[in-house]
Amino acid sequence: MKPALVLFDLDGTIVDSMGVYAKKAAELISEHYGVPQEISEEMYLKTSGLPFLKQLEILFPANERNELVARSFEEWKGKIVKRLKVDGEAVYVIKSLRERGVLTAVSSNNLQEYVERIVRGSGVEVDYVLGWDGGTFMKGEPHVKYLERVSGLSRKDFVMVGDSPNDLKLAKSSGVEFIALERSFSRNDFLSIDPSVKVIKSLRELPQTIYGIRGDR
Repeated sequence: MKPALVLFDLDGTIVDSMGVYAKKAAELISEHYGVPQEISEEMYLKTSGLPFLKQLEILFPANERNELVARSFEEWKGKIVKRLKVDGEAVYVIKSLRERGVLTAVSSNNLQEYVERIVRGSGVEVDYVLGWDGGTFMKGEPHVKYLERVSGLSRKDFVMVGDSPNDLKLAKSSGVEFIALERSFSRNDFLSIDPSVKVIKSLRELPQTIYGIRGDR
């Protein structure tokens, strides 16, 4: 049986944005917390997949600077999102899945407004575009629960695709099957969390990988 719905992470998975985000985040962390920029970038990447404010709360618990720094980061992102586009490879794969009758969703912890701008501005057709509302509606269980309700499907028929270990953890905690895209993180970074996880190097491998998982060849 093939999956009925595929959830795609946005940044680093279908949009080549992680490099520019990591550089800006490192600048802010270095400036406001006194951490060397190279280490700051590593800290950002290791906690990626979460809203930036949540990342800062993990990295610098109860620090009074967190909200200010997160706000600066989001304001900066608001100025550059119009330059970000969904990769051509991702557009091709999403189109291929939809032609097979598979529903597609973008599930991101970027702000809802920014996710919509990037996806709609890229001209790619997806069934659901979900971002972070600044509160509790975010990637993981909230998005999965919402998609179950609006699609009428079970999460057992979902597959999530992401490029970070945090994406994998969110999928596992939500009871959703996961496929890892090896880009910013290595295969071993994912296998150390789940030795059975499927890892691909390119989104073009996704359709065959999905049908292999589900036994639909």
